[in-house]
Amino acid sequence: MKVGIALEGGSRQTIFTAGVLDAIMDEGINFDYFAGVSAGGHAAINFITRQRGRFRYIIMPTKLQHGAKHANVFLDGIQKECHALHFESAYGDMPFDFETFFNSRVECEFGLTSLETGRTEFKSEKHDAKRLLEIINASCALPMVFPAVKVDDHLYADGCVTAPIPYKRAFEKGCDKVFVVSTHFPGEMVTDFRKYRMILNPMFKRKYPDYFRALMVRFKRYEKMFREMERLEAEGRMLIFRPERDLCGLFETDRDKLDDSYNMGFEYANRRMDELKAFLEI
Repeated sequence: MKVGIALEGGSRQTIFTAGVLDAIMDEGINFDYFAGVSAGGHAAINFITRQRGRFRYIIMPTKLQHGAKHANVFLDGIQKECHALHFESAYGDMPFDFETFFNSRVECEFGLTSLETGRTEFKSEKHDAKRLLEIINASCALPMVFPAVKVDDHLYADGCVTAPIPYKRAFEKGCDKVFVVSTHFPGEMVTDFRKYRMILNPMFKRKYPDYFRALMVRFKRYEKMFREMERLEAEGRMLIFRPERDLCGLFETDRDKLDDSYNMGFEYANRRMDELKAFLEI
């Protein structure tokens, strides 16, 4: 049986995923295939290298990593933090283990949204460190906040726009079952880009019309996706772990709130660990 894991993004809310995956790592559980979008891609690669605690550390603002209790989202700069997450952290205080990742037999793909087609593309990299980081950077390029990223001579943005939770890709790759970690609790309102039409229209509508349309229908796509996921879970083909209450903010800079969201994921995963093992038939 081939089992995959699909990891949603959510900027710093993905620290909940860090807690879930650290708990699973403690149990020695592995998966055959990984699909991650946005910060979920970072979560995936750190699980594959078994670097427990690393994702929790690098998802935090730089000041918090150095011992501060608070950071200022505007003064410290979101753009700076984005660069620190994708590039500086790879060789920083807790360097990423590229060798273990590249030598792993586990397949790992990252979802990106093409500005040219408005569709999801999945990319992988097991040889070139720079290209790997560029792919993940592109998958995290949230519209209006971060610029699009060029990969293989094409522009891409946040994979969460078109594939918020990439479970379909896992099934396409031959997985019999898919374990999902979401960062949204039941009933939570997700980002509706229609509210930002006045900003997005001059940025994308004329030059990248297909991408603009993808932004406008993202809200409905997300609702439809979760209805299908609930059906798959009822059929026994999927297991979903998701928060039971609100998490920290997308760009949270308070250490206590980030720790609370991490602990929520860690405790939640331990509470449902027997259920996960039964799903994985181990």
